[in-house]
Amino acid sequence: MTREEMVRICQNRDKSYEGKFFLAVKSTKIVCKPGCPSRVPLEKNMVFFDTAEEAFGAGYRPCKRCMKEYWRS
Repeated sequence: MTREEMVRICQNRDKSYEGKFFLAVKSTKIVCKPGCPSRVPLEKNMVFFDTAEEAFGAGYRPCKRCMKEYWRS
């Protein structure tokens, strides 16, 4: 999948791609699923990872809206 395809999927908030890749936002250091209901970031701030663990390893934290299963109780 190309970067352009992943950007378009995130801009359209297509939930059918959840689990296939993750969107990280450089400006906020947050990682989201492609279908996240939060505001879509600027394309220049988008970074893509194959797994959530890769994003966490790169210093991003899980989104409180779409990645609640990654937050500890």
